[in-house]
Amino acid sequence: MAVRRARVRQHFIDNLGESRLVVDTKVDGFLAMTHLWAGEAVYHREPLQIIYVSSRQAIDPGVSVPGYVISNWGVLVLPKVLAVNLGREAGLVSAACILLPFVRTGMTDEYADNPRVFGRWQPRMLETYEAAQACMQLFARSADELKDGLFELMVGGDATAVKVTWKRVALEVREEPLDWSEAQTLSFGPPS
Repeated sequence: MAVRRARVRQHFIDNLGESRLVVDTKVDGFLAMTHLWAGEAVYHREPLQIIYVSSRQAIDPGVSVPGYVISNWGVLVLPKVLAVNLGREAGLVSAACILLPFVRTGMTDEYADNPRVFGRWQPRMLETYEAAQACMQLFARSADELKDGLFELMVGGDATAVKVTWKRVALEVREEPLDWSEAQTLSFGPPS
């Protein structure tokens, strides 16, 4: 039992290391590229549209490395963060985010036949050309329709004939006062 617990703990620690790599690559990489290209667009006074690629796991986590889910969730707020950071220049740069299901790539091939991994969202993995065609359908929409949007690619049908559609995702933030905190408000004077 002790060896089994040690293996489970070690697996968790290994996943944390892998998670850090995913977060660093996705979030830091997206932020660096965003600031590079947005800065160029503002400098040259040329409009720019940025499309961030996230994952359906951002809003519906499945079996994966925790950092993968966290980093993809973080990507969902980047279009709004970009608009705030650009301030008066926000009209030059617009951004949207797509949330893709499982697409067959060199990185996902090992999961292609594992229904526990992808079966709850889709009957089979999308081929890259299918995902690309679906993305081109979305990108053909007007810039105003895409601006600040989160778009989720849905896959239905069966393994022999999949059907894909897009959904717009709304992340709602609700703030509610806590009765106990309102009754026990903390007050502070100027710092000493």
